[in-house]
Amino acid sequence: MRPLTLSRKSGKLALKRVSRFWVSLLLFSIRTIWVALSLALVSGLQSVAAGQTAPERVLQARYSGNVIPAASAGELQIGWAVKEGFKIAKNPAPRLQIKPLSQFDVAVGSFVEGSAGEDADYFGSLKPLLLKIVPVKALQRGKYRLEAKLTYFYCSELEKYCSRSIETLAIPIEVANK
Repeated sequence: MRPLTLSRKSGKLALKRVSRFWVSLLLFSIRTIWVALSLALVSGLQSVAAGQTAPERVLQARYSGNVIPAASAGELQIGWAVKEGFKIAKNPAPRLQIKPLSQFDVAVGSFVEGSAGEDADYFGSLKPLLLKIVPVKALQRGKYRLEAKLTYFYCSELEKYCSRSIETLAIPIEVANK
């Protein structure tokens, strides 16, 4: 038996019989189009997301000289390694901001190029960053952490995009007896 459908004929609604074949073909077409559009949307979003996901720690810190004597000034050097396939922009220069603490007075040096790269707008390599640290006199020996925010701009050589990165660092410091 054929299902009944409504059709408009000369301004009046009339019942018209439609074969099951045409109804199932129409439903199949709608489902097929829906699935195709959904897959296209999902794959398009994945390709955009895969192309420009923020890589983790493009500028990687390495700490040395983190033991300082109690009640006297010390220095901490932070060496930098750039993740393979990326480069760090010179302008604006990378910036390290130390969260003020009552236990330490900290003076941060500036980022300086170690060796020139192929492109004048990007660092070839970075010299270690020098932090001058003075603990307060009443500070006990032990392990501490300086909270810092590192801001820099990087570019991906392979995927051809640039972005800003803001990362939090926990810089380890050990205060020892004189």
